[in-house]
Amino acid sequence: MAKFVVEASLKPLPVVGEQEKLSRLRRMKRLPLLLLALMVILFLFTLHRPESWAGWLNAFAEAGMVGALADWFAVVALFRHPLGIPIPHTAIIPHRKNDIGESMASFVAEHFLHPDVVRAKLQSVNLAKNTAIWLHTPHGHNRVLELGISLFRWMLGALHEERVRHFISRLGNRQFSGINMTRLLGRTLDWLVEDGRHQQVLTQSLRYALVLLHDHRDIIRGNVQRESPWWLPGFVDDRIVVQMLDRIETLLLEMSLDPDHPMRGDFNDWMLRWSHDLQNSSQYQRWGEQLKRELLDNEDLQEYLFRLWSDLVSGLEKDLEDPESMIRQQLSQLLTGLAEELEQDEDMQSWVNGWLVESAVSVVDENRRAIASLISDTVRSWNAADTSYRVELAIGHDLQFIRLNGTLVGGLVGLVIHAVKML
Repeated sequence: MAKFVVEASLKPLPVVGEQEKLSRLRRMKRLPLLLLALMVILFLFTLHRPESWAGWLNAFAEAGMVGALADWFAVVALFRHPLGIPIPHTAIIPHRKNDIGESMASFVAEHFLHPDVVRAKLQSVNLAKNTAIWLHTPHGHNRVLELGISLFRWMLGALHEERVRHFISRLGNRQFSGINMTRLLGRTLDWLVEDGRHQQVLTQSLRYALVLLHDHRDIIRGNVQRESPWWLPGFVDDRIVVQMLDRIETLLLEMSLDPDHPMRGDFNDWMLRWSHDLQNSSQYQRWGEQLKRELLDNEDLQEYLFRLWSDLVSGLEKDLEDPESMIRQQLSQLLTGLAEELEQDEDMQSWVNGWLVESAVSVVDENRRAIASLISDTVRSWNAADTSYRVELAIGHDLQFIRLNGTLVGGLVGLVIHAVKML
């Protein structure tokens, strides 16, 4: 026992509070030793004394010593060979640490990580409402906000890493090279044609063109006059241009106001034909592949996109350094709004709770063996001495009560035996 204390005192103590546990265990071990010493002194003091009371005390002390030694042997046998003697079925924990680890892992998996246990525990609390209430507190709000900002900063910082940029570039090129551009464009046109979306786009384009043409009439007239032949009178040019612009404006206005205008029908037919050709024409397919290769091989475009991306990342990082950061303010408002809405909406709470419970139960059920194996794998990685040391440090304090009780109970049994002998 003393040997173990000396060895344990030399072990590194990486765990916070482990030194305190070791000191507490040392103090506790002194009590059964003192009690055993008291029994030895009492036994020797009462040995061969003629007084009747001496016989009772001698029997109590003798049985107490036997109980103390027996329980000392039992407790020590858990962790090492008593007195260094390799007695069979001693040093149980060092010899069977792997089996003990497997049993602990199986026990945790069956009784703590069972789906019914996890589901019952999660259903007993309103996770969504508690989360919303916690987000309302300054601590919770700031905790989540700082976590989000830290994660965002980490992501932005990672984008400065050369290996990350190369990885993203390779991944983007690979994904882009697998895209059929003409077919994608054709499907996009199909989506626009559905429900007349392309006509809505055309209407807005016509209105913009009408405003643009009206606002730049003078510029157009001036350009025409400068480019017209010298022999053509200026008023003739101006009259022709004005009439032409008026007719164009009238046509644009009619098309923008009349959904059944004939030119709208022509536009619709053109969109359908173009969509079909983009998805089925081999000529368009070759054009799309050529355009894609040119984009991938265009180093100037790649460099421009990289500089644009770098400027965006730098701008975001600069904003995050500002105490009045817009991103921080927007995220704070988002968290506040989320907490308020979730706290008031019981239906949403029910849905969120159900999703969280089922997701957690599914994840735990699928991985409970792997989670529990953390115990067995950790115990297996320890050597025998470390295992014995850690276990004794954890439960050795309570085991000393066995030695104390063994001494006292043994003494009481000795009194009973002495009484039976006297009778």
